[in-house]
Amino acid sequence: MDSVPNGSGNSGERAFLWLAPFAPPRGWRTVPPGGMCLCAFLFVLRGEKVLLGKYADHPAWETIAGMPRERVRANAGGWTIPASHLLFGEDPREAAGRIGREILSVGTDLRVGEPSVATFLYEPAAAPGERHFDVAFLLEASLAAGAAVPAPPWYEALEWFDIGSLGDLSFARQHGDVVRAWLAKRK
Repeated sequence: MDSVPNGSGNSGERAFLWLAPFAPPRGWRTVPPGGMCLCAFLFVLRGEKVLLGKYADHPAWETIAGMPRERVRANAGGWTIPASHLLFGEDPREAAGRIGREILSVGTDLRVGEPSVATFLYEPAAAPGERHFDVAFLLEASLAAGAAVPAPPWYEALEWFDIGSLGDLSFARQHGDVVRAWLAKRK
């Protein structure tokens, strides 16, 4: 493990990902400089097809997924998995239900499984030279028979893709990494 500065300003020590004002000396008392996110990704399946969307420039994204408008605009060109940052204290399964209700407008027509976890560490464009840590909860869901998913106004497109064709698509926001992690866990 690399040495990183901890939240108390000491550098060169191993710092544990304990985020709290009362963290031990080797924990973080503030968020690491590169940031950290906890997100739920909802893989809605219909047989061997998965639902993906392209963002529309719409203000709802800030409320329903925690994404500011400039970030939505910067990522509007690629495909994405329906996802959201977790709300404080929210269980990933609750987040999946919220994604179904608020982002996809499918409500009770969705059956969500148990989450698996993938983690990612990368240099974010917003903080060059730093490292950003993502903890992604990957959840599969199926729709009730006959349920439809109409594209809400905050999506430019919402389409079904063969799972085998996902490697050919252009993804936004590191969603390609998330898709690869999900496919690896399915094998």
